[in-house]
Amino acid sequence: MSFRFLLLAAALGASSVVARAQQTIINVPSVDQTPRGRFFALHETQLRSWEPKPYWVSTNFVTYGLTDRIELAATVYNVGFPSKPYQAVALGWKTAQPIFRTALPSWELTIGAGQMLPVSLTGKGDGLWNYAQVAWRLPGVRTRLMAGVSDGTRNLFGQRTTHFIGSFEQPIGGHWNLLGEWWSGTHDFADFVPGLNYHWGTNVVIVGYKFSNIPGSTGDGLILEIGRTF
Repeated sequence: MSFRFLLLAAALGASSVVARAQQTIINVPSVDQTPRGRFFALHETQLRSWEPKPYWVSTNFVTYGLTDRIELAATVYNVGFPSKPYQAVALGWKTAQPIFRTALPSWELTIGAGQMLPVSLTGKGDGLWNYAQVAWRLPGVRTRLMAGVSDGTRNLFGQRTTHFIGSFEQPIGGHWNLLGEWWSGTHDFADFVPGLNYHWGTNVVIVGYKFSNIPGSTGDGLILEIGRTF
């Protein structure tokens, strides 16, 4: 565990991206950052009210903008009913850095990375989640795409896994954006989620529907998130 905390400490020297008000697309990390000296809090509900196997799962997190390029995070994952085996509490960080802004300003190229240190709430020990990503915006249509790689341990993902993460964000007028994200693989986060978000002031609401990667899975369900920067 000491080596993991050395990685965390080293990352705190990283340097700032233009701050916005959303730290995840839906569950995939975003390259947007919490503004320096501000907090962002988000509640997520995942809900399946129909048979077979109805469920409710909640994930909640708070981030703090240490600088404009690095934020700290605390998250409680997968608390709900029926009780999930991979509940965890985690501390971590995320950073994002714009690149080629002079040569390619309309592309808004950004690289990002982050790390969470989850500790199981159900006796499955501690672990580590690392991810790295690159995001860019298509000139003209303003679609933002993200591609990256994520690597995590069993106490959060249900299995030891390395997988692709990807997303898109499309402004559709007013304060609305069309969203989509995908986690490859067959782990506990492995799904495709299309959705919408709506921003007003420092608030954001996200609605989506989760399609599991596993055929015949009963993990499909609705997603609702509400967040606020303060």
